[in-house]
Amino acid sequence: MVRTFVRGTFVFFALSSLCFAQTGTRTNLYPSNPKPRKNTPSLISAEQRVGNVVYQVFYPRHDPKREAFRVDIGFYNKGQLVEDWQYGIILEKDITGHGTPDDIWYGGDDTGQRLLWFHWNDNHRECINVFRSAEAAWKKKFGKTAPDLGEVGGDFEVGDVNWDQAAQLLTVSVGPNDVERPNSREVRLMIAPNEFVYGER
Repeated sequence: MVRTFVRGTFVFFALSSLCFAQTGTRTNLYPSNPKPRKNTPSLISAEQRVGNVVYQVFYPRHDPKREAFRVDIGFYNKGQLVEDWQYGIILEKDITGHGTPDDIWYGGDDTGQRLLWFHWNDNHRECINVFRSAEAAWKKKFGKTAPDLGEVGGDFEVGDVNWDQAAQLLTVSVGPNDVERPNSREVRLMIAPNEFVYGER
């Protein structure tokens, strides 16, 4: 089960509740204090239980009977619901230039978190797992298993996440969680679309 935390070390300047500061063709996908929304200008959501799993299901406002995508947000364990503390869309904007909005979904609680990027590709939505993509880039860069970047309180944490449309690169900054580790430094991972990891987990 994924969890969340507040990263107070990064400053977030909001232009609106669902639109973050941009520089040229770069878009910030990961604010320091995420504020997920259940509904956006183009989507509405509802929770749906299937077996023991609970999903947040999104529907287009103009066609509320057609499902756009869904994300699992919890499960029932011995009759008790174990659910993310916060979840939803934190950015809705056409950041890829395809003419349709991309949606950045964030969810978690006090031990873990996910950052998912839903975008259109050949008339269907694909889900890019941003943290898993960064972990794969870490392994490629250093030749060893990456830390769990979705873990809260782990050795490393994700800082800035930016998509550069002109360069076609996703840049993820990862820094040590313990500032007293003098041999650790921030790592900047540059991820091309063909290196993305897809899926919710």
